[in-house]
Amino acid sequence: MSASVASRQPYSTVWLPFPLDELAPAPSGHLRCDVAVVGGGLSGLSTALHLKLAAPQLDVLLLEAGRIGYGASGLNSGQCAPRIGPAIENQVRSLGEEFARAAYDYSLGAVEFAARFAKDLAIDCELRCAGQWQVALRDADALKLERRAAVYRSLGLDVPLLGADAVHASLPDAYRIRNALVFPAWLLNPGRLCVGMKRAALAQGVRIFEHARVERLERDIGTLHVGSSSIRASRIVLAVDGAIGGLIAFRRTVLPVTAFAAVTRALSCAERSAIGWTQGQGLYDARPMFNFLRPMADGRLLIGGDYRYARDTQAGVAQKPQDASHLLAQLSLFFPSVRSITADVVWHGLLGCTLNEWPIVAPLDRDGRHWHIGAWNGHGVALALRAGHDLAYAMTGQTALPGIPWHCPRAANLPHNLIAMLVPLYLEWLRHSSRMTI
Repeated sequence: MSASVASRQPYSTVWLPFPLDELAPAPSGHLRCDVAVVGGGLSGLSTALHLKLAAPQLDVLLLEAGRIGYGASGLNSGQCAPRIGPAIENQVRSLGEEFARAAYDYSLGAVEFAARFAKDLAIDCELRCAGQWQVALRDADALKLERRAAVYRSLGLDVPLLGADAVHASLPDAYRIRNALVFPAWLLNPGRLCVGMKRAALAQGVRIFEHARVERLERDIGTLHVGSSSIRASRIVLAVDGAIGGLIAFRRTVLPVTAFAAVTRALSCAERSAIGWTQGQGLYDARPMFNFLRPMADGRLLIGGDYRYARDTQAGVAQKPQDASHLLAQLSLFFPSVRSITADVVWHGLLGCTLNEWPIVAPLDRDGRHWHIGAWNGHGVALALRAGHDLAYAMTGQTALPGIPWHCPRAANLPHNLIAMLVPLYLEWLRHSSRMTI
């Protein structure tokens, strides 16, 4: 994602206001390796690190187009929560109860894996157990959450539903919230998590190159071209999301979507007291065009959402001032006492989404020389870490990829021109259906 700070400060973000480590050099000349990982976000870092942990003799190389910690993985909301794929009721309807239960259990295990992983590596990423609430601000969404809670209960999953009184006891200013589903979650600083994983990977012997944008991939000979350099790899992992369409013909499966986020100025003691929010849990909106909110350690609030189809990497630049206003208006829906609050930072960035809402961890050929891991559809912090572990151990022949959730139906493969026409209309319809009078 791109921070809204001035271009003369390309490495200053809300999570990493200044770099914490040295920039790795760009590749030079012609290199060879056993495995090349394209993408230095959470998926790529986890895959590369776990490849070395599973098979230390492997020569693993990681290529990051920008600087690690300043891409999409380092600029998300930092909510490490369960859930994967479509809404649980849709999974039950289309794939059955056993699949839906196993998929949620996998995501729940991924949350605990992520927290344990950060602790074991002693990464200072401001990790704290806070939980996440999916909240309804409209009667129709409150009914939807009631039905969803019933589905979780029928599957034997512990996802309690709080009524309005219980919600307001914790969030006294949020009187519009009708009810809330409660998920176990950890909140963290995703930029610091990425930098900590980079350090751990380097310590294990992963060769990392930054400012190394892959311009071309010759799959038949396993060669990646980065500027005037080339990397010949026995196996290649594409751990990229929004930018994957620029590598090979993925744009019919993975949709690049622009998401917007803003961080407010620091709240005063009086404002924090009026809001409450003493548990500091993350909030996730039940409306179709969702928004997420969370308090930050320095007293500011983060809010994000307002997705738009990204026709190119500059798709969100012109929209930032408008969407900053939209996001702050959404914040006042939750907490009326901060109606006049202003934003310190606004940014936008690319996510990878699929039409069927399932992420992708799969080989791109029969012999497993090329893999794709990504398209998290907004739920990637825990899943990316756990999936990178699972893929690494599968690639080294030590375990098989879990049957669930990765062996799920593949996303529809539609012509790019059709996607470019229909997806913006669909997102605009979601935006319209989510509007509320302030």
